Amino acid sequence: MNDPHIDPTHAHAHEGGHGHGVRSEEDRISSGKVVAVGVGALVVFFFASLAAVSYLRLRQSEQPPPTIPAELGQSKIGMVEQQIFDVAVRGTRDRARRLEKLGSYGWVDRDGGVVHIPIDRAMDLVAKGVRPAQAPKGEAPPPGGQP
Repeated sequence: MNDPHIDPTHAHAHEGGHGHGVRSEEDRISSGKVVAVGVGALVVFFFASLAAVSYLRLRQSEQPPPTIPAELGQSKIGMVEQQIFDVAVRGTRDRARRLEKLGSYGWVDRDGGVVHIPIDRAMDLVAKGVRPAQAPKGEAPPPGGQP
């Protein structure tokens, strides 16, 4: 025991062959305690959920019922189209209106004497060499017409 490298307070640990006498305790976990903690956590979670649902129902009953906006059901709110895409026919109606105008006669500028004619008739006339009348010098061509 007179070895200068051994601390006298730890000398008993080295007796009997360099620590072979020291044994660690086996790890044992009580499964009953683990189950009890799990069940306790579930019970706490259940009661906390009940409290939260009760609180939210109480707060909801204090609120007046939601009002239905007047804009609901209109096809357009602001500049946003509110119709379902499958039933939206605005583009189809616009195209049909434009095609109808291309196939009809009508006034472009009644005061200026400018008319529009069906596109088929206009193409036949252009193919024959007929050109629209020129506007008098110094005047702008009529709206929608060509010079």
